[in-house]
Amino acid sequence: MAHLFGPVPSRRLGRSLGVDLIPPKTCPYDCIYCEVGPTTHQTCRRFSYQTEAIIQELAEYLQDSSQEPDIITLAGSGEPTLNLGLGRIIRAVKSMSRIPVAVLTNGALLYLPEVRRELAAADVVLPSLDAARPETYAAINRPLAELPLDSLLQGLRDFRREYPGRIWLEVLLIAGLNDTEAELSLLRQALSALAPDKIQLNTAVRPGVADSARPLGLEEMETAAAFIGGPVEVIASFNRGDIAGAPRNDEDFVAMLSRRPMTAPDLAQALGLPLAQVEKRLQRLAAAGRVSYDKYHDQGFYRH
Repeated sequence: MAHLFGPVPSRRLGRSLGVDLIPPKTCPYDCIYCEVGPTTHQTCRRFSYQTEAIIQELAEYLQDSSQEPDIITLAGSGEPTLNLGLGRIIRAVKSMSRIPVAVLTNGALLYLPEVRRELAAADVVLPSLDAARPETYAAINRPLAELPLDSLLQGLRDFRREYPGRIWLEVLLIAGLNDTEAELSLLRQALSALAPDKIQLNTAVRPGVADSARPLGLEEMETAAAFIGGPVEVIASFNRGDIAGAPRNDEDFVAMLSRRPMTAPDLAQALGLPLAQVEKRLQRLAAAGRVSYDKYHDQGFYRH
């Protein structure tokens, strides 16, 4: 299907059916850590995109699938709240199924009342906040000029006040940028005011857009979590065994690698396959030019 992927095991959400709401790579940000790649269409103008086709695919999946996911996650290779059909898609899912709906968003458009209204029907919304200092926000997220940090923070505050569901707020820490005591102190103050139901700490464990997006180690992440306090958890995958689905053929393999870079052990552990078998298949795909291989912090990653 063109707009659905999975279900895939997700550390944050369980067995998740992903739904692409936006063409790649369309986003108000151009984050240095983005594993999907650099933003090719940077915009904050909302537009209509394949709403009826997405709803039809979901209807067909929910009618025919014998394996029900734990959650349906509206996300994709860009910013899903850019889709003007967001509210209609959420309502359609809720009318077709009792499966909870989650939305992954960078939060950049939460300053818009209409976006907050459209998200109101979702069961859980997972926005991001990577910095509470304007210069750091600009360095990490590289937003459009019309999207200052104050706009993001006000949107998050308004959404927290209006939204009846659960908010799980992700903070992605980058070594040397937002992991200092001064930066974490500002983040702690902002997070305390926002009062999300969960604070989820991540780091750049996969190759991103810029070499400056360097990951923290597990001990450093745990130290940051203790400093921030509150309902905080470290979600970064250091053992790398919880981030894949179950590809059945080369096309599924390539499709997974087009969404995020992965190591051979990533795939082998998640699929329960011998590492040698997975490596052989990846090497064949690489030789055919269907996937590429590169090194990131001494780990070899395959990508499409």
